[in-house]
Amino acid sequence: MRKGHRKPGVHTRIALQQFRKVFLIQIVSLVVIAGILLLHSWTAAWSSLCGGMIFLLPNYVFAYRALVVRQAKSTPGAVIRQLYASEIWKMGLSIALFIAVFILIQPLNPFSLFGTYIWLQLTGFIAQLKLNNSFLKL
Repeated sequence: MRKGHRKPGVHTRIALQQFRKVFLIQIVSLVVIAGILLLHSWTAAWSSLCGGMIFLLPNYVFAYRALVVRQAKSTPGAVIRQLYASEIWKMGLSIALFIAVFILIQPLNPFSLFGTYIWLQLTGFIAQLKLNNSFLKL
């Protein structure tokens, strides 16, 4: 095995399976939204794709760093430090992608960009609740 990588435990494998399901739902949702907005305009569809990628890329990086990359020492403190570091990377990458999109992409439809970004957050939240069988009475 490579240095820094170990076989994931049961809970990590379950978390990865749930992440993959939610990630797939979000990708499908992004493609549908962009397809619908393509009927309106190229700018709206492109902005929607940018908003979706701004959301999906940092989430993928977070899941990879938090769930896949394991240190040789997996003490509870090390795991918490890894989660915090992964979350900081996620936030920094999100900020950098927002800045890059607003500087580099013209014309841009901010309503499509932010609307898709928020929609994907809601989709992930609801899908995670359904996968965990939480709040079934809602």
